[in-house]
Amino acid sequence: MWAGLLLLVFIFFAFSAVVAWHPDFNWHDQQRVLQLLLLVIAATGLFFLHPIALPPFVFLLVLAIFTLGLFSVLSSEWPSWAWKEWGRYLGLVILALVLGRAAKKAWIVKLVLGTMVCIGSLHAFQFMVYYTAAFISGIYMLDSNILFNGFSNPRFFAQFQVLLMPILAWLAWYLKPRNLALSILFLAILMTQWCMTFALGGRGLWFGLLVSSIMLLLCSPRYWRLIMVQAAAGLAGFAIFVLLFYLIPTWLDILPERLSNLRTSLSGRDLIWFWAWEMVQDNPWLGVGPMHYSAVYNPIAAHPHQVLLQWAAEWGLPAAIMTLVLALWGTVFGMKELRQGPINFMHASVWLSICGALILAQVDGVFVMPYIETWLAILVGLALAFWVRPIDAPKLQLTFFRIMAIPVLIILGSVLVYEVPTVPQASDRYMREHNTSLLPRFWAQGWVPMDRAD
Repeated sequence: MWAGLLLLVFIFFAFSAVVAWHPDFNWHDQQRVLQLLLLVIAATGLFFLHPIALPPFVFLLVLAIFTLGLFSVLSSEWPSWAWKEWGRYLGLVILALVLGRAAKKAWIVKLVLGTMVCIGSLHAFQFMVYYTAAFISGIYMLDSNILFNGFSNPRFFAQFQVLLMPILAWLAWYLKPRNLALSILFLAILMTQWCMTFALGGRGLWFGLLVSSIMLLLCSPRYWRLIMVQAAAGLAGFAIFVLLFYLIPTWLDILPERLSNLRTSLSGRDLIWFWAWEMVQDNPWLGVGPMHYSAVYNPIAAHPHQVLLQWAAEWGLPAAIMTLVLALWGTVFGMKELRQGPINFMHASVWLSICGALILAQVDGVFVMPYIETWLAILVGLALAFWVRPIDAPKLQLTFFRIMAIPVLIILGSVLVYEVPTVPQASDRYMREHNTSLLPRFWAQGWVPMDRAD
């Protein structure tokens, strides 16, 4: 029953980037609600199954990070909001551990990756339908911002693409000798996704894909075919972009609205990075508290768009350094397995997705957006299933995570029961009273607390 419920909520969560399940919630808030529900169910599952065992070094890092986070919460100005961030990240770790055990079954891996590809395929289909509709309807207006759906901002969609596109490249390559028609279909979807990145100006996405691809080639050149499929799709996608947004509009005398691909500015990141660094200097050991960057208003963003600065400012330098070590360990561990183990293009594509997202997180809010951070945790769970020995967690680890599941259930469960029903109204009221726009963090209205009077 628990597994069936987890699967059901996972499907609802996955399709929350395609279907608006509730008219009162925007995309971000809808995805946050379903993320929290998924994490609550995953945490419940810890009492019925044994999660996969983490290497002792990794377990100690996780233990230290969340212990420091606990002290950061207790020292913060708004603990009720800090608890939500602490509990959510812990819930994501638990989700990865649960999936690390479950994904030892091949059908779970196929279901997860198949669902991701299905969502990406629907986005590509919608993009082409919306583009075609601009001509069929007689409107003759091409605005790249309305040619995609499911995300409040093109950057959030690009964060999903950096996870999706390596998986599509693997499928296009894997299916070529097995089912040529399906291989061509997935290649066409990948090319459409590339076209969308050019239309939406995904600089961070390109950077993440490029650096992760170079890293894979350097550590294991035998996966060069996977990179070549991605590169070929990128070139074809650029040709499609030129056709759709330059040649056809010129022929029809239409001026399309598209995001510039040649932007050289930091889009205000230099300022929000500077403000985050000031917080680090003022609170180096425990930070200002989880989610507390968004407790100090600025006109640009409720998070610093840089994961290390975000953690250093909010959780403190020690926790940020440990998190960096954990990420580096996982990256290197995966590289070692890809280099020394049997060749497996699916495993390589998952590594590319995770690595690309971590690189993108250096210039974007990957660890803020509910849809992206949940998919990233899911892919980390698959990586654990691929590369970590399939043994049950020892008693110490099991006891720790089961104890930690209790506050996750209490914190996130309380949000679902008491806060979610009033989120749309509270967000609207805050924006009216403070004359602000939607700058997302936990909710789409990201400034906290939402009920303060100043």
